[in-house]
Amino acid sequence: MSVWNYVVTAHKPTSVSHSCVGNFTSPNQLNLIIAKCTRIEIHLLTPQGLQPMLDVPIYGRIATIELFRPHWDADKSELLTRAMGDVSDRIGRPTDNGQIGIIDPDCRLIGLHLYDGLFKVIPFDNKGQLKEAFNIRLEELQVLDIKFLHGCVKPTIVVLYQDNKDARHVKTYEVALKEKDFVEGPWSQNNLDNGAGLLIPVPAPLGGVIIIGEETIVYCNANATFKAIPIKQSIIRAYGRVDPDGSRYLLGDNTGTLHLLVLTHERERVTGLKVEYLGETSIASSISYLDNGVVYVGSRFGDSQLVKLNLQADASGSFVEVLERYVNLGPIVDFCVVDLDRQGQGQVVTCSGACKDGSIRASVELQGIKGLWSLKSSFNDPYDMYLVVSFISETRFLAMNMEDELEETEIEGFDAQTQTLFCQNAINDLLIQVTANSVRLVSCTSRELVDQWNAPAGFSVNVASANASQVLLATGGGHLVYLEIRDAKLVEVKHAQLEHEISCLDLNPVGDNPQYSSLAAVGMWTDISVRIFSLPDLELVRKETLGGEIVPRLAIAKEGELSIGTIDDIQKLHIRTIPLNEQARRICHQAQSRTLAFCSFKYNQTTYVLPEENEPTKGRILVFAVEDGRLQLIVEKETKGAVYSLNAFNGKLLAAINQKIQLYKWMLREDGSHELQSECGHHGHILALYTQTRGDFIVVGDLMKSISLLVYKHEESAIEERARDYNANWMTAVEMLDDEIYIGAENNYNLFTVRKNSDAPATDDERARLEVVGEYHLGEFVNRFRHGSLVMRLPDSEMGQIPTVIFGTINGVIGIIASLPHDQYVFLEKLQSTLVKFIKGVGNLSHEAMAVIP
Repeated sequence: MSVWNYVVTAHKPTSVSHSCVGNFTSPNQLNLIIAKCTRIEIHLLTPQGLQPMLDVPIYGRIATIELFRPHWDADKSELLTRAMGDVSDRIGRPTDNGQIGIIDPDCRLIGLHLYDGLFKVIPFDNKGQLKEAFNIRLEELQVLDIKFLHGCVKPTIVVLYQDNKDARHVKTYEVALKEKDFVEGPWSQNNLDNGAGLLIPVPAPLGGVIIIGEETIVYCNANATFKAIPIKQSIIRAYGRVDPDGSRYLLGDNTGTLHLLVLTHERERVTGLKVEYLGETSIASSISYLDNGVVYVGSRFGDSQLVKLNLQADASGSFVEVLERYVNLGPIVDFCVVDLDRQGQGQVVTCSGACKDGSIRASVELQGIKGLWSLKSSFNDPYDMYLVVSFISETRFLAMNMEDELEETEIEGFDAQTQTLFCQNAINDLLIQVTANSVRLVSCTSRELVDQWNAPAGFSVNVASANASQVLLATGGGHLVYLEIRDAKLVEVKHAQLEHEISCLDLNPVGDNPQYSSLAAVGMWTDISVRIFSLPDLELVRKETLGGEIVPRLAIAKEGELSIGTIDDIQKLHIRTIPLNEQARRICHQAQSRTLAFCSFKYNQTTYVLPEENEPTKGRILVFAVEDGRLQLIVEKETKGAVYSLNAFNGKLLAAINQKIQLYKWMLREDGSHELQSECGHHGHILALYTQTRGDFIVVGDLMKSISLLVYKHEESAIEERARDYNANWMTAVEMLDDEIYIGAENNYNLFTVRKNSDAPATDDERARLEVVGEYHLGEFVNRFRHGSLVMRLPDSEMGQIPTVIFGTINGVIGIIASLPHDQYVFLEKLQSTLVKFIKGVGNLSHEAMAVIP
């Protein structure tokens, strides 16, 4: 691999951090807006469900999102930026609990809490334009949440904070815009629930705020109203308002339980609180009530869901009905790349999700898809059962299983070794498959071939269309062939030759008979016309010339070469889920036995913590054998610390244990049993979290001390440090691209590559230094790198020789890093620079500014 690396996303982020509901695209359209780390999705609520409208990347990480109607270009379906600016300060300590952004309910100002001890105010003028921002000193340093109160004459915030004795309180402040300072607010409340962590402002006329704790829920307002209710211990992190007056709220806790909080009131006075159990959902990170009992539950730890709240409980006592699931791969804690078919087609198997939403996900790139068709298991079935996926040189079949997931299957009567041009359910419970060489009729029940029509010698089918009883084909040279299905047989009825090549066909029935069409539409090349023919005689009824260009293309000129093509959309992955109901932490693949092993953990009631331990002082390495499909523990080795990483290394076992790298030998005892025996080790790390090996070299990713390179010396049976990166990076993943170049990811969402200075003199200090040769701000927290590819590698293909590394992130992103030749890298860099001049980011954010490490 080279120092010239290309980073691309194969699977977009799926982890939902924020969501809100409002009339964004039109005053009459209700929209759901979803934030997924570096992307914003806008959906339209329709009677048929959620309809995707827009999915746009953001050149940055979304820290907060609040309901505010931006300008919308209905003609271009684009977001228009109203205002943007850099609100960072040169000095200040970033908040430990994340950035907070809030908008005054009366749109008088925007409030930001970005640094400890400071509250930034951005006022609006009378015309709704933003004025100059200023900071106000905030006494409370450990702020947990801030919200604006409703129905206040002056802008008023309520602050939930923790003091130096770990007690939690709330205090209110009025924002004096002229004085640019705080004024003591109308009320405060001390000594709340020690687990209080969320504020919910209540709209007027009730007003006030709801304080969500781990064991109590409290309502307070300026009229000295104080109402509290105990709850079962839980951590509530998401809420959604149901009614405009704020009398009902949906609450989601850390176990995935959904509750309804009701504020009972008489006119404008709250008289009590009531909490009702509704049911189970994914662990919610955001809750948005849409309409008519339909709720969107966004999740970071599992699949997001669209649920319906029913008036009556089901047999299990739940009022929640799941209408739709939206796949979320995040957080990807670990993954492996496997080639189960040994054809160079990689599959990524991930440890995804957390807690009860933990799962194993198998993701495969469906590259080069030429066609998709859904088929029913019988002609009169109301639902589709099969999905036919056509590629350039093959056809695959997917079927719905009992868990409503797609899995690969076979339809014996179909030709799977060639590209499918058309598929259709037909009368008499038959299936139609059209390929370049034939038309096949297959039984729905037996899946066996019933009848077949073959293309004439020297001709092949280029375009096809069909309905329940008719088939229309174009076989090249302007030839048009019409077939009918009669008594489960294919009968050639008519043949005609046209003066130009045929570009497209349509045989959808027009009229009262849904199974038979008396007209056929034929699109032509050359004269760019559409022609209507009568059936079954193929007589021309009407010809309409369209004119104009055919297809827009992209032309790229290089030295001695002109390339004409298009820029494809981001490829999507087909994902299969294996629920675990607990969190998988590590996974590995054994190619010889074609098996996967994974480790998971779940909490139990016997867990205990040693308070005097800052770091674990004990750990274990367990060796298992697989006998008759069961795991058998054969060796257990106790360690003096936590085991963070394990690697096979020259027939031995390399372990990262706290601050030490330890090498173990597999030894045979006199009684015939085996043991792990320590051979050598290396100290000098803060915490050695990640290790990768190549030959005799070891790369270590440290908690704070970036990347170091170690070498194992066989003769001396010792591990020594060869070089290190002297920058302070808090590592999250490392990988060896080749013998000389290593890649790392750190906690500020950056990627960087370092190179070993092999050519430096032996006495030169530069030889002991890893040189940073590449940096890129990804904006994603990477947990793992793996060598491999998602696409089929063809030995004769130029692209098949490009080495690639796959990475997975906490937001469900699967990305690719490809090492390119220098000339290709320079060309793509110039193309990128040209594209960013014409493609403007949402919010006028710069792609160049995002990609550069801050």
